Amino acid sequence: MNERKLRIFYEVATNLSMTETAEKLFISQPAISQTIKELENNLNIKLFDRINKKLFLTYEGKVFLNYTRRILNLYDEALDKIKDINTLKKGKLKIGASTTIGIYILTDIIGKFTKKHKNIDTSITIENTKIIADMLLENKIDFAFVEGPVHSDEIIVKEFLNDELVFITSPEHPWVKKKSVNIKEVENQKLIMREKGSGTREIVKRALKKNEVNYNVYLELGNIEAIKRAVKADLGISCISKRCVKEEVKNNSLCIIPLKNKKIKRKLNIIHHNDKYLTKLFYHFINFAKQESKEI
Repeated sequence: MNERKLRIFYEVATNLSMTETAEKLFISQPAISQTIKELENNLNIKLFDRINKKLFLTYEGKVFLNYTRRILNLYDEALDKIKDINTLKKGKLKIGASTTIGIYILTDIIGKFTKKHKNIDTSITIENTKIIADMLLENKIDFAFVEGPVHSDEIIVKEFLNDELVFITSPEHPWVKKKSVNIKEVENQKLIMREKGSGTREIVKRALKKNEVNYNVYLELGNIEAIKRAVKADLGISCISKRCVKEEVKNNSLCIIPLKNKKIKRKLNIIHHNDKYLTKLFYHFINFAKQESKEI
């Protein structure tokens, strides 16, 4: 049984005329008659009584008509909803983000997006890169923005933005008197790092290992704001995204200390499962995010 057969039955049942139904649907009368016979055979009932060349709905036909009307209404409603989704009038996005992107970039972008598209339900989950990648594999989110490497062959990684990691200190730290420091000088400092699974932590570790720096992790903290507070209190130094300390540098509560002849760069990426169907809404949001991120 399909939508076409139900549509034919509905028209015949409401008009009680195969001739009128044939004219309305531009189908031959024999085809209409054949469809009704097929329905009756499938259901093993009679839908119509045929008396004096007139059609009358049987009791079973009346019951089936009520359900057919509801089915067709739901079908038509579904088509309208899908049309709205395809034209970006409605939709749902479940977005994931690792900490730096989620807090310092994506929240502003999503805020602007939801103001422009009020009928699109947009949610965001912010966790470290490992947790976000696991959520993607479990289909708990549609796609995500992360700053760290992703270790799964099932996940597609696409570049979103460039980012720079910088060393920060309190204004009272001895490094503030220097124009720049050698990365090897990190060995003598108390290093405040993000928790394991953080993309930022993995990038910093790689950079230090590449330069043969024997670093000392003094504190591990679960979010950027906690790290900034600890550095302000002069408990140690840290290395985080330059985007995260714009306000603190402006008001002189934190200082960026440049490295001599060196910068720690990374890519901020968009990730999605390789089996995930990417909708028009996905591409629309990505394009919107790329455009808006130029101003951040």
